[in-house]
Amino acid sequence: MKKYIFLFFVLCVAAGFAAADDEGIGLSAGLEFGIGIVEDEDVSPYLMPMLIYENSFLDETLDVYAELDYTLGFTKELNEDGDEVNPQSMYIDLMVGYNLGLGDASTLSFILENEFDEIVFTPVSMLTGIFTPAVKFNHEFDFGSLYAQIGLPITYYDIEDADSTTGLDFTLGWSSAFGLGIEAKICTLLSPGDDAGYSGFEATISYEAESIYAEVETVIPKEIDIEGIKITPEFDYSFGKFTFYIKCEFANIGVDGGSVSVTPALGVKYSF
Repeated sequence: MKKYIFLFFVLCVAAGFAAADDEGIGLSAGLEFGIGIVEDEDVSPYLMPMLIYENSFLDETLDVYAELDYTLGFTKELNEDGDEVNPQSMYIDLMVGYNLGLGDASTLSFILENEFDEIVFTPVSMLTGIFTPAVKFNHEFDFGSLYAQIGLPITYYDIEDADSTTGLDFTLGWSSAFGLGIEAKICTLLSPGDDAGYSGFEATISYEAESIYAEVETVIPKEIDIEGIKITPEFDYSFGKFTFYIKCEFANIGVDGGSVSVTPALGVKYSF
């Protein structure tokens, strides 16, 4: 799998160089350092290098996005053999979208995305992936753009005898002409049948002005007492080809008998 992932990135970068202009080739490299904290006792620092490629081709009718993150934890955990190891995991996101223009102000997009949401190497080996075909409609107004998207996320596992799950997501969003962005997403589960129905809500509020970007993302699952609410504020500042950011994730909010985890992180990205 690593060979095909590397080949995908090479092809994307090569295509980017072929279509490069003054704005660069669409490739970014970054490094993030964070610390997971639970009740000020359980502290888990980590380091995460990342590689991101994003570009459009064929007069912006074809969008390509690829992201590779590798997380190395500095705490020691016991693996299946009872040995102490540093936790290591990977996140991969691959997306291709085709944009069909409908007049001067509307666009219909067909999207295929596959996230390897959790590839854990140690202390145990496991993989969770999410494949999502989606359709998105966007219309430009004088006050900004409104968009709606329907996605069909299919979550799969590498665990033996584990069934995959299929959902249906509805997203509505507004990107204003003055930098404000609002997005709301309703998540439902289609299968397995016993758990079908509403499964959660996500909301993101963002603001962008010149070199500054800020957002607050909130995830509210159906079973708050089991999964907990997650809130993540983030602030970015761009200077030349560098982007510096700081964020803090508050997770497990509202879990019965659980503790709120806080994960502050800071990072930097460089765009080529």
